Amino acid sequence: MLARSQRAQKLKFEILVPVGGDNPTAVASFNAHGEHFATVFGLASSAGPVHTACLGFGIERCVLALLFTHGTDVSAWPAAVLAELS
Repeated sequence: MLARSQRAQKLKFEILVPVGGDNPTAVASFNAHGEHFATVFGLASSAGPVHTACLGFGIERCVLALLFTHGTDVSAWPAAVLAELS
Protein backbone atom coordinates (compact mmCIF):
# COMPACT_ATOMS: atom_id res chain seq x y z
CA MET A 1 0.00 0.00 0.00
CA LEU A 2 2.84 2.41 0.87
CA ALA A 3 4.68 1.67 -2.39
CA ARG A 4 1.46 2.23 -4.39
CA SER A 5 0.92 5.57 -2.66
CA GLN A 6 4.54 6.60 -3.32
CA ARG A 7 4.19 5.76 -7.02
CA ALA A 8 0.91 7.68 -7.27
CA GLN A 9 2.65 10.74 -5.80
CA LYS A 10 5.67 10.19 -8.13
CA LEU A 11 7.93 9.66 -5.10
CA LYS A 12 9.01 6.12 -6.02
CA PHE A 13 10.70 4.99 -9.21
CA GLU A 14 11.81 1.45 -10.03
CA ILE A 15 14.00 -0.11 -12.69
CA LEU A 16 12.08 -3.18 -13.85
CA VAL A 17 13.73 -5.97 -15.87
CA PRO A 18 12.62 -9.41 -17.03
CA VAL A 19 13.88 -12.19 -14.76
CA GLY A 20 11.47 -14.91 -15.89
CA GLY A 21 7.73 -15.19 -15.83
CA ASP A 22 5.25 -12.61 -17.01
CA ASN A 23 5.99 -9.81 -14.53
CA PRO A 24 9.26 -7.85 -14.55
CA THR A 25 11.26 -7.61 -11.32
CA ALA A 26 12.47 -4.39 -9.69
CA VAL A 27 16.28 -4.43 -9.54
CA ALA A 28 16.57 -0.88 -8.21
CA SER A 29 14.30 1.56 -6.42
CA PHE A 30 14.54 5.31 -5.88
CA ASN A 31 12.43 6.93 -3.16
CA ALA A 32 11.93 10.62 -2.47
CA HIS A 33 10.96 11.37 1.13
CA GLY A 34 10.36 15.09 0.85
CA GLU A 35 10.62 16.75 4.29
CA HIS A 36 9.45 13.66 6.23
CA PHE A 37 12.83 12.64 7.71
CA ALA A 38 13.96 16.25 8.03
CA THR A 39 10.97 16.87 10.27
CA VAL A 40 11.46 13.65 12.27
CA PHE A 41 15.22 14.08 12.77
CA GLY A 42 15.57 17.86 12.73
CA LEU A 43 17.51 18.07 9.46
CA ALA A 44 17.62 21.60 8.13
CA SER A 45 19.63 24.07 6.15
CA SER A 46 19.57 27.84 6.49
CA ALA A 47 16.58 27.77 4.09
CA GLY A 48 14.57 25.37 6.27
CA PRO A 49 13.89 21.62 6.31
CA VAL A 50 15.82 19.62 3.71
CA HIS A 51 14.44 16.99 1.37
CA THR A 52 15.86 13.46 1.54
CA ALA A 53 15.83 10.46 -0.78
CA CYS A 54 17.30 6.98 -0.98
CA LEU A 55 18.40 4.46 -3.56
CA GLY A 56 18.43 0.70 -3.17
CA PHE A 57 19.38 -2.09 -5.53
CA GLY A 58 19.56 -5.85 -5.29
CA ILE A 59 22.80 -7.30 -6.60
CA GLU A 60 21.26 -10.78 -6.68
CA ARG A 61 18.37 -9.45 -8.77
CA CYS A 62 20.81 -7.84 -11.23
CA VAL A 63 22.70 -11.14 -11.48
CA LEU A 64 19.47 -13.06 -12.09
CA ALA A 65 18.47 -10.58 -14.81
CA LEU A 66 21.86 -10.99 -16.51
CA LEU A 67 21.67 -14.78 -16.33
CA PHE A 68 18.08 -14.81 -17.60
CA THR A 69 18.97 -12.51 -20.50
CA HIS A 70 22.39 -13.86 -21.53
CA GLY A 71 22.57 -17.39 -20.12
CA THR A 72 24.97 -19.06 -17.69
CA ASP A 73 27.99 -19.19 -20.04
CA VAL A 74 29.56 -15.82 -19.27
CA SER A 75 32.17 -16.28 -22.01
CA ALA A 76 29.30 -16.19 -24.55
CA TRP A 77 27.90 -12.88 -23.30
CA PRO A 78 28.07 -9.86 -25.65
CA ALA A 79 31.35 -7.95 -25.47
CA ALA A 80 29.49 -4.72 -24.63
CA VAL A 81 27.91 -6.32 -21.56
CA LEU A 82 31.23 -7.74 -20.37
CA ALA A 83 32.92 -4.37 -20.91
CA GLU A 84 30.30 -2.66 -18.70
CA LEU A 85 30.84 -5.26 -15.96
CA SER A 86 34.64 -5.04 -15.91
